[in-house]
Amino acid sequence: MRVSAEDRKEQLIAATVELMRREGVQSVTIRAIAKEANAPLATAHYCFSNKEELMDSAAEAWFKNLSRFSSGAPIHLGLRKAVEQVAEGYWRALEEEPASILSEIELILWATRNAAVSPLAAKIYPAYEVELGKIFSSAAHSGGDQCLIEFPALVRLFLMIYDGAAIQFMTDPKATDHHAQFFMMIDALLLKAGV
Repeated sequence: MRVSAEDRKEQLIAATVELMRREGVQSVTIRAIAKEANAPLATAHYCFSNKEELMDSAAEAWFKNLSRFSSGAPIHLGLRKAVEQVAEGYWRALEEEPASILSEIELILWATRNAAVSPLAAKIYPAYEVELGKIFSSAAHSGGDQCLIEFPALVRLFLMIYDGAAIQFMTDPKATDHHAQFFMMIDALLLKAGV
């Protein structure tokens, strides 16, 4: 059965994401992805001209899944509850899928290191700003909350806290109560924001 170029591209992207989760970003080569997807190497080269293009496409697939962290945020209960719910979703993902979160962090670092050949680094956090910014601003509007921090900055600060907490958690999950410390910092952020 012949696979269309578009379907094959999706298979290669899914294989890239899976390989990154399982073995890390350093394992991604066109050859390894073709093998993972059970696709001919020539087809992989036809679909993606180079590794950077493939990594960009994998990141786009991750961007589409941002809602997995924030689905069900209680926007109608105001900004504080929405941020706390999103934080819970992020933390749950960290505990349940540490390999996925680690590969996302690796992808961010890879993109930063390869910024000269890939525009990916400049896209990552703005994508989060848009997705989470919509949720946070809708929640503030719905709850009648006035936020003292602009929403793009609120999202960036939220992610700074999460990224740091995630890295510390992954290096030694039992060292301290990372969950409590993460939420202490989220609470401090929300107090600073006036909610």
